[in-house]
Amino acid sequence: MIGKSSKRVRLTKISDNRFSGEHPNGINTGYIKEGIMKYAPEVGSRFYLSGLLTSEVTKIIDNTTFETENSTYKIEEI
Repeated sequence: MIGKSSKRVRLTKISDNRFSGEHPNGINTGYIKEGIMKYAPEVGSRFYLSGLLTSEVTKIIDNTTFETENSTYKIEEI
């Protein structure tokens, strides 16, 4: 899934790795964003989805999950 692009997806924040549940932009655990994924997450780059720009991707965990400097996200095709 992560390697695919140009798919309609739901991005869910599954953990906050930095702000103890108090993200300065209100993007806390459980936050959901839907949109067209034009580019798959890539280590060393920020991930963009419909107005949401994550911090730098640090690790691709598995086929649907990735970690950034601040958070962990899950992508589901919808």
